[in-house]
Amino acid sequence: MSEYKPPIPSDPQVRLIKPTSKLRPRSWEGEVSHLVKQGTGLWRVTGEAGSGVSSAVVDTVLERIRQGWEPSSMLVVATSKEAASRLRQEISESVAQMDYVSEGPLVRSVHSVAFALVRDASDDDVRLITGAEQDAVIRELLRGHADDGRGGWPQEQREGLRMVGFARQLRDFLLRVVERGVGPDELVELGERFERANWVAAGEFLREYKQVMKLSGAHSFSASELVTEALRGPEPSVKYRGVFIDDAQHLDPKSAELVSRFFPEAELAVVAGDPQQSVFRFRGANPDFLTKLSVDHEVVLKGRRKASTSIVVAETESAHADLLADTVRRAHLIDGRSWSEIAVIVRSAGMIAPIRRTLLAAGVPVHISPTDVVLAEQRIVAAMILGLRALTESLNAIELEDLLLGPIGGADPVTLRRLLRGLRQAEMKMGGQRRAIEVLRSLLEESDAEMLGFLTDRELNLLERVRSVLEAGREALAEHGSIEEVLWALWSATDLSNSLSAISLRGGASGSQADRDLDAMMALFDAAGDYVERYPSAGVRSFILHISEQELPTGMRERRGAIPEAVEVLTAHATTGREWKRVIVAEVQEGSWPSLGETGTLLGQEEFVDLVDEGIDPDIIISRSAERLAEERRLFYLATTRSTESLLVTAVNSPDSDEVREPSRFLELLSQPIVVLEGEEASAIAEPEEIGHRLLSIPAMVAELRRVVNDPRDPRRKQAARQLSRLAEAGIPGANPAEWTNLRTPSTDEELIKGAVSLSPSRIEQLLNCPLRAVLDRLDSEEETPIAMLKGTLVHAFAEAVAGGVDAALAEEKVTSAYMQLANVPSWSRESTEIAFRRILSRTDTWLKTSRADFTEVGTEMDVSVTIDDSVSIRGRMDRLERNKSGELVVVDFKTGKTQIAAKDMGDHPQLFAYQLALSKGVLHGDKISDPNPGETPDPVGGGLLVYPATDTKAVGQRMQDPKTQEDLDDFAAMLPGLAEHLRGPNLLARVNPTCSTCPVRSLCPVQPEGRVIHA
Repeated sequence: MSEYKPPIPSDPQVRLIKPTSKLRPRSWEGEVSHLVKQGTGLWRVTGEAGSGVSSAVVDTVLERIRQGWEPSSMLVVATSKEAASRLRQEISESVAQMDYVSEGPLVRSVHSVAFALVRDASDDDVRLITGAEQDAVIRELLRGHADDGRGGWPQEQREGLRMVGFARQLRDFLLRVVERGVGPDELVELGERFERANWVAAGEFLREYKQVMKLSGAHSFSASELVTEALRGPEPSVKYRGVFIDDAQHLDPKSAELVSRFFPEAELAVVAGDPQQSVFRFRGANPDFLTKLSVDHEVVLKGRRKASTSIVVAETESAHADLLADTVRRAHLIDGRSWSEIAVIVRSAGMIAPIRRTLLAAGVPVHISPTDVVLAEQRIVAAMILGLRALTESLNAIELEDLLLGPIGGADPVTLRRLLRGLRQAEMKMGGQRRAIEVLRSLLEESDAEMLGFLTDRELNLLERVRSVLEAGREALAEHGSIEEVLWALWSATDLSNSLSAISLRGGASGSQADRDLDAMMALFDAAGDYVERYPSAGVRSFILHISEQELPTGMRERRGAIPEAVEVLTAHATTGREWKRVIVAEVQEGSWPSLGETGTLLGQEEFVDLVDEGIDPDIIISRSAERLAEERRLFYLATTRSTESLLVTAVNSPDSDEVREPSRFLELLSQPIVVLEGEEASAIAEPEEIGHRLLSIPAMVAELRRVVNDPRDPRRKQAARQLSRLAEAGIPGANPAEWTNLRTPSTDEELIKGAVSLSPSRIEQLLNCPLRAVLDRLDSEEETPIAMLKGTLVHAFAEAVAGGVDAALAEEKVTSAYMQLANVPSWSRESTEIAFRRILSRTDTWLKTSRADFTEVGTEMDVSVTIDDSVSIRGRMDRLERNKSGELVVVDFKTGKTQIAAKDMGDHPQLFAYQLALSKGVLHGDKISDPNPGETPDPVGGGLLVYPATDTKAVGQRMQDPKTQEDLDDFAAMLPGLAEHLRGPNLLARVNPTCSTCPVRSLCPVQPEGRVIHA
């Protein structure tokens, strides 16, 4: 078992200590020993994963430092900044006891080397832009092409210029172009020569992009452009005595050419790597530099590390999720492995988020590389950006709710709802008519003591918290503070820094999330500082737009001096140069691994690379399936060789599910037996002692103990109760029976309604569908009027006004103005929304005019109150009542939806049926249908009519319900007392019906999975 660690208090005191090196000295034999101790010339070092290639490079560097070489006379090149950071840390830990002084970084990424060369050769400022910034610029330029018709894009591709996917493919294509030193003019020439119109357009776009980037005031380069620019410059003025290239298989041809420039002057040069780990061809990488370089000496390392390997295939998604969580928890709790010694590897970035949620739900801390994070999508960053926006513009209703529910407000939905209700009640008591959200917006801008007096302390605290944060930002903005200063004012006022730091130091799942939030905020402040440095006079709005437009992961500065104590979830490509003691390669599925889809097909990226690198005519059709399969196989090899102790490979096999999933063919490459983990169905019917796989987590343990306690036949009930009692005393959630909802008794058995029940026709329809929803909808009605109901109310008001003699054009203007004011639609859709609403009104007016040939108006918005028997009456309001040519009454109801009810279902339409019943028993008294007086008899009924003015048909849609016979009406009336009993309660009936999927009370419904009471 892992060592017990006492809990960290809520206000921890942090003390920094000097880290101790955990690295053990390594011993080498043969040619490797000669290289490490006294090698000279140009060396190639290759070997399988785990054979010690990178270690040989590190030890060679360390030995030269021990021999007295100046650190500044050596250059260690890694292929990425993450790899450079790891090598740098390993070397730094090893030389901590030496007299080690260096004038600059000993380990650099290849792009850092290029940046230094370009900066030294230029008199102007040089800046490296992130992929997210470059992507935003490209998308903005493409939007301009789409709007103005500029660019030579083929006609069939013009509709895609606004799409994110097009911009991503164009960016990838241009990166390959720049990596190969091809300029705009040369790309245009190649496009014309080989009749590739999209290459010509891309070349012209590249020329425009370069011109735009020059306007920034500094020379801004992407990583690929830096390498090309460095190669254009003079030979490097700096000379290195030792040059060491690690993971050389990941270099593209131009990067390889750049680092090769340092070889002639070097006393010792080492090119190291593993060709079997070459997995970045889609980024332009080519292992030829490693494998074909002419060298003086060559060493091939043997002795690949051997980790125990197992393969488990689950039959369901949930069983697979439990397997992952359980394996990780057992490795930590039973085998004593720290969280940071465990990794979960997946094929693609889209698989990271579901696995992260699974592990967090099981109480496992999770770390995801900040470089894989889209900044604007982080919850805390989105909240801060929303806070910044609130300083310069008015937020809409949804954004205001997000502000209060997010990290800044910290409210839960119940508290927010109470606050809005309190504000609405206060507004009404003060004689106002504003909606609650409008009152909230006003109070966030300016306090109102009288209004605040109506709120409870909890509601007031929530409001004051958000107000104080925004006020701090407004003060900083009023003092003409920079973007950084305004952002800092907001952040300081939230006090989230202290709370998140305390949570982070406590560790665990919540600690890893706090780490993620703090990393995101550091990245946001970095972005603000960089933006202010480039654009000193820029305002808050421009910075918000700058962050919001970035839809790719933003590279973050590496500040961590230690590895986060959390399980890392990452893609296979991100594992290069990494190792862990325990590794899970998850969801190795056919279709995703191998992934055989082509890259850059829209612009012919692979054809371009083959033309420039191999001289292959792009019109020659080449099958690349075998090549892609080989790279996918190398990627699988890379992922499955990251463990030093044990490797678990998992997959899901569910051929009968909605989404068929089957294990990958690559599982056969491991030559290991496959264990099949049965799904939930098998576990559900097995006896407890027959279930071999349990999730090792507190919720799972509590659930099993509760299951045993609730089973009177289980002989372990007393022991389970004893253990639950111990857990309850320790404060474990769910262990105390007082928290078990299935043991709670009803708070009352009184009827909801006493005496006779009034049913509206719409309530009758709801009761027929589901009595539970009919009751709960009424008890928990929304404060704000739904948009569909608002539209219907205004259409009815328009019809009533026109029928009353109001000019149709005037009525349309008034009603449309009211609708647009109340609908709260976003600005981008206001025009189309208004056009659609005016069309409904116009078609309503058309129906009113054309229907006069068949009907004579009796009344509009007519109240109905008719007694059916001693226990039930029908009470409601008719949209319109007409009289047909035969003198019969016809009820008319306007429907503003676009979908008409099927003609075959009209006979049973409950609302019209109910109105026909009311008309058959009631009498017209002025503008009301009520019970007949002595001697009065009801008028004959001619049926009911639904009118659909919003349909797309040429004529206004109509559906007629034929007149009901007396027998039909008697049967319908006999059903109403039973419906009234459902409404009366206290027991409510839940019924499965077609509207369940949109029901707002699903979570309370016992016939739905999310609302079912679990007796455990």
